[in-house]
Amino acid sequence: MEKDVKGRILEILKDSLNAIAFNKTNNLREYSDKIIHSASIYQDENIVSVSVLIYALSKIYERKNYRNCRDWEKFNQIVVINLKKAVETLEKDNDSDYYKAIKGISESINGLDRKLKLYIEQVFEKAKIHRASRLHEHGISVGRTADILGISKWEIMDYIGHTGISDVKESKTIAIDRRLKKAREIFL
Repeated sequence: MEKDVKGRILEILKDSLNAIAFNKTNNLREYSDKIIHSASIYQDENIVSVSVLIYALSKIYERKNYRNCRDWEKFNQIVVINLKKAVETLEKDNDSDYYKAIKGISESINGLDRKLKLYIEQVFEKAKIHRASRLHEHGISVGRTADILGISKWEIMDYIGHTGISDVKESKTIAIDRRLKKAREIFL
């Protein structure tokens, strides 16, 4: 994994751990948005997967009623333990154990109460599509975005069609003579 990519991921994972530890989980979405910009620059699957993970966790933690589910504490512990492992292993440049820690969070869903499991699985799937639309908004093609996230182009295009992202008008440029006139006004 590239050094810059690793640094961005570590920063976001540490911030996310602190947010969960201090019950400031409303910050998780902000961290996911912050890293999605890096994802559009690097187009690195690791950054994208962390963005999806943190966004999904933000959606899960903002639903306070799920904290009353039988397996909530179990899920929360698994998330915290695996986020800590991910940070530790990245700091030691142990990429394979980092991947296991990140994968451990999504695999923890299998052992949960049925109601909580269904909700969390839906959140993760929707998070992929939402993050894909944000990548596309940053200028990455639908095809490339679908490849990075492992989802279909149709899912992304359907979501984008409903959000209006594709309706944004392109910016207009100013004619060369008007730009020159403006530059002369500034410098003379």
